[in-house]
Amino acid sequence: MTLGLTGGIGAGKSAAAKIFRGLGAFVSDADEISRGILEKGSPAYKETAERFGESVLGPDGSVDRKALAAVVFNDKKELEALNQITHKYIFEKMEREILAARRSGKYKLIVLDVPLLFSSDFKIEYDKSAAVIADDAVRIKRIMKRDGMTEKEAEARMKNQLSNAELIVRSDYVIENNRGVRELEKEVKNLYERLIKHI
Repeated sequence: MTLGLTGGIGAGKSAAAKIFRGLGAFVSDADEISRGILEKGSPAYKETAERFGESVLGPDGSVDRKALAAVVFNDKKELEALNQITHKYIFEKMEREILAARRSGKYKLIVLDVPLLFSSDFKIEYDKSAAVIADDAVRIKRIMKRDGMTEKEAEARMKNQLSNAELIVRSDYVIENNRGVRELEKEVKNLYERLIKHI
């Protein structure tokens, strides 16, 4: 069974993925992979540096992820340009990870942890989808605390993503994360058990 897991910034998608991993699922994490593929000297690094220039590079020449984020998250065209560069590398690595996990025979559930699960260029197949959602006010507080952003910056990031209503319509399952880690653990565990029953 393969589950596509998504959710907007500050909703708690990564926390949910970590809980799935703790329950014994294999998790392929698109964000984690994206950090690796932008390492200095990689094909994605070269394309990114050529497209966005020195303003997104740190003193050592590596990609400054905060500087890059500041450029792309306020400009849809720039975000699309970055996605065109990075997605192909991210999805190729995800497919390799998924194949290895299936061949190992160790896992009852494979989780694809993908912020842009419902984007048109995500072609990796999955059996079911789940969205982690939280109220906007809760997400804004989390983003401000975690990333040191202002309220306006947090709202701008959220505007570039699918709303809770859109995620609810598109997903097979919804995981609410307004009340803290213990409640999230309960919800994730319940979903994990429901999913592996069908295997």
